[in-house]
Amino acid sequence: MIEITFLGSGGGRFITITQFRSTGGFHIRASRNVYVDPGPGALVRSWRYKLDPRRLDAIFVSHRHVDHCNDLEVMVEAMTGGALKKRGVLIASKSVVYGDETHTPAISKYHIEVLESVHTPEPGNKIAIGEEEFLITPSQHSDPTTIGFRMKTAYGDISYIPDTAYFDGLIEWHDGARVLIAAITRPRDMGIPYHLSTDDAVEMLKSMEKKPEVLVMSHIGMKMHFANPYKEAKYIETVTGVKTYVAKEGFKVMIDKREIAVRTLRPARFV
Repeated sequence: MIEITFLGSGGGRFITITQFRSTGGFHIRASRNVYVDPGPGALVRSWRYKLDPRRLDAIFVSHRHVDHCNDLEVMVEAMTGGALKKRGVLIASKSVVYGDETHTPAISKYHIEVLESVHTPEPGNKIAIGEEEFLITPSQHSDPTTIGFRMKTAYGDISYIPDTAYFDGLIEWHDGARVLIAAITRPRDMGIPYHLSTDDAVEMLKSMEKKPEVLVMSHIGMKMHFANPYKEAKYIETVTGVKTYVAKEGFKVMIDKREIAVRTLRPARFV
């Protein structure tokens, strides 16, 4: 079984600074433990849901914006036993590792040196983590180095679409994935550049030859939050026929060969 646990479902500057929805990203437990987009709160909420960050094997960071990478260094310290063991893999956009015109790197040389390997891949590159393989996928975001992935597993593919504008090629990269996790930031009729809206999600799913069994909406922005993302999810499901969930803190997706089940965990402790 593969387990995906969300430690946050919020995104964008106003949700991040208010924490109306937590912004910790999500954890994948497969043959290895992988953390995806460790935004603000990733460390604290990992402990809250009994996901020991010292047991991580890899971290994936889609881009340099703070709601996706704020807790990266401290998660690297956890993964490397307090930076005392050289271990773990980082897969990240170029902006995360090297910075860009407007951002410094999100990780120091000190933390890079304690990692076993660091990858800044291009779309189309493949990286094996344990028994799974990550196919790197493109995005069209204000950070032009933003990357997503399609994770090949024994139980079908799991795709992650981070912040991006809608573009035709998006379908080709993610068509046929069994589970699709997508940053759907805006509700109907309120789209903005470089981000997906409910309307974009509907168009994408309708255009897919082989639709996912499950869509998980994440990276909920302030406008989506107040528009009621659960109504937007119901709309997507009704129009496309794809079972659609809204991620929230503690939301867990369990995948095996026969079915995809979900539940919401209670915090193990408050930290």
